[in-house]
Amino acid sequence: MTDSEIKERAVLWEDRIPGGCHASFRLGRGQGLRLTALGADANASVLLFHDDDRSERYNMADTLKAQHTATLCAGHALMSDMGRVLAALSAESVSDHDPLCGVASRADIERQFGVKGFGQARNAMHRNGQDGLLVELAKWGLGREDLVAPINFFSALSIGDEGQVALRTGHARPGDFVELTAVLNLLCVISTAPHPLTRQTVYAPADVHVATYAKGVRIDACAKFCAENGRAFANSYRYLGE
Repeated sequence: MTDSEIKERAVLWEDRIPGGCHASFRLGRGQGLRLTALGADANASVLLFHDDDRSERYNMADTLKAQHTATLCAGHALMSDMGRVLAALSAESVSDHDPLCGVASRADIERQFGVKGFGQARNAMHRNGQDGLLVELAKWGLGREDLVAPINFFSALSIGDEGQVALRTGHARPGDFVELTAVLNLLCVISTAPHPLTRQTVYAPADVHVATYAKGVRIDACAKFCAENGRAFANSYRYLGE
């Protein structure tokens, strides 16, 4: 890399989200976000909002329909309900991220792992993704009506011969990563609680490392992935006046 390229890829900040916990932050247009699994079978449930108008947010149905897919991987665009690209999935070491299954509720976690609340276990309590995302949404003036289906990064599904849906085990390994490049200014909300279809019997969700970069990975291939992507990128650039 040249000195200029190294500066552009400088880490703005980084942090570790413990397994089962949650976080939220802003990501500026053109910046990069890298999530890295720090343990096997990590799960990062991610919601994206347009930070300049948070009524616009990631839309699972439009994202999948436009790109003729049921999983997400590098080269895909993450589209809003306004027909614009919020971010591009620009790099990864593991693929087939689940956009379909939503996020685990308190009932899901209690059914799989039993009840262990804060009064009993303090910070070792059993947390669920739904409550974690709602806590983060509330910090930004958002609520239950803003809780849509997230992208479950690092989690992949398998489909049986008769249509049974299950979570693949051993899919993500420590060190696997996924990177997004922001096309619009974003609010990012993340939970690292277990996937709703987890097969684990002991509550021990993996930590996830978060790093943001001054400049994201190039997204040319994403814009050219299909005609629908090209139109969605054009809508984003038109909104930005570019």
